Amino acid sequence: MKLKRKARPGLTLAAGFMLIIAIGTLLLMLPSSHQEGVDVSFIDALFISTSAVCVTGLTPLDISKTLSTSGSTILMLLIQAGGLGYAVLAVFFIWIANGKIRFSSGNLLRDSFGADHRITTGNLLKLALGVTAAAELLGAVLLFISFSGHYETGRAAYLALFHSVSAFNNAGFDLFSTSMMPWNEDPLVLITIASLIAAGGLGFLVYGNLIRRIRGEGTLSLHSKIVLSSTALLIISGTVLFYLTIDGISFINAFFQSVTTRTAGFFSIDQLAMPHSAVFLSIVLMFIGASPGGTGGGVKTTSAFTAILSAFSLLLGRKPAAFGREISGESTLKAFFIITIAVMLLVFSVFLLSVFQPEMELEALTFEAVSAFATVGLTLGVTPELTLGGKIVIILLMYLGRVGVMTIITSFARRTVSDVRHIEEKVIIG
Repeated sequence: MKLKRKARPGLTLAAGFMLIIAIGTLLLMLPSSHQEGVDVSFIDALFISTSAVCVTGLTPLDISKTLSTSGSTILMLLIQAGGLGYAVLAVFFIWIANGKIRFSSGNLLRDSFGADHRITTGNLLKLALGVTAAAELLGAVLLFISFSGHYETGRAAYLALFHSVSAFNNAGFDLFSTSMMPWNEDPLVLITIASLIAAGGLGFLVYGNLIRRIRGEGTLSLHSKIVLSSTALLIISGTVLFYLTIDGISFINAFFQSVTTRTAGFFSIDQLAMPHSAVFLSIVLMFIGASPGGTGGGVKTTSAFTAILSAFSLLLGRKPAAFGREISGESTLKAFFIITIAVMLLVFSVFLLSVFQPEMELEALTFEAVSAFATVGLTLGVTPELTLGGKIVIILLMYLGRVGVMTIITSFARRTVSDVRHIEEKVIIG
C-alpha cells in the first residue's frame, strides 16, 4: 500500500502561535512588566499571554492595576502579533532578511488566510500589513480626540494607540478596569471601537476583493458577498434584539454590544446585569464570531451561513446556492464539520469547568467557555475566580479557538491519499 502525505501548514501555524505565547509569558513575568509591589504567577502570565496572542481579552487580573507601561506595551505587541498571525510575521521577517519570499513560506501565508494561488504572496502580505496599519492609525487618531480631553497628551496618545490595536485585532483588552463603561455615553469612542472591531473581523481577503472591485478589475466573490451580508445581518439583528431585551439600554450601547460579541470582548454595559435572554443572544453571536482570514474567532460567519443555507436547501430538496452561485459540497461538509467539532469541544469543556468550578452557575460557565473558544473576552465574572484547573481549560480553549480549527481544516483538506478503497453503504439517519 502506497501512501502520500502532504504538508500540513496548519501544524506549523499552531507551533508558531505556541512559540509566541511562550515568549510572551516570559516577558510578562519580568519585574519591569509589573507595577511596583505586584507579582504575577507563571499560570497568570501564561493565561494573559495566551489571551493576548489568541486575541481574546479574558484575564484573571486587572491589567490596568497589574502591568506597568512596559508590560502593557508588551501586551499590545502580543495582541498585534496574534491578530496578524504567525504566518504574516514569519513571512515578513523572512522577506526582510532575504529580500524574497520562499515558496513554502508563501504557501504558509496563503493557507493561514484560506487564499488560493491566484493571489500572490507579496500582495497578500502588503494587504494585511497595509490594512492593519491604516485602520489602527485612523482609530488611534479618532480615539485621541476623545481621550485628550481627559488625560495628558502623552497618556491620551498611548491609550488611543493601545485600544485601537486591541479593537482592530478583536482582542478586547483595556486599560480602564471597566472596559468602555466610562465611555458609554461618548458616541465617538463607541463608534470608533465598534468600527475597528467590525473592520478587523471582515478578513483581509474581503478587502483585497473590494479594492479590485473599486479598480474595476472584477466583481465581488461569493465569499465576500456572504461575509458582508451575514456581518450586516448579524450586527443589525443583534442590535435590535439587545435593545428589546435589555431594559433601559440606549440604542448605541445595544449596537456596541452586538458588535463586541463578534469576538472583541469590550463592553459598555454591565454584563452581569443582563437578563437571561441577552446572555443567550450573546452566546449565539459569540459562537458564530467573525469571518475567515480576519482577526476574530468563532466558527465564522461563512460556516454558519453555509450550514444554515444547506440545511434549508436539504429540506427543500435542492442544492445550496446563494447570490447566483452554487455552494460546493466540500464547503458544505467543512462548515458542518467545523460546527460539530466546536460544539463537541465546548460541551466537554463546560463539563470540565463544572467539575473545577462547582460553585458557579452553568450559564456563566457556558458563557465563559464560548467566550474563550470564540476568542471574545466577555465574562460573567468567572475569569477572576477560576481555579488552576479552570484556568488550564480556558487557556486551552483560547488556543484551540485561535489555531485549532485552522489546523483541523488544513488536516482535513490535505488528508492522506491511499490506494485502499472501501465499499460504500448507507446509514439510516434520523
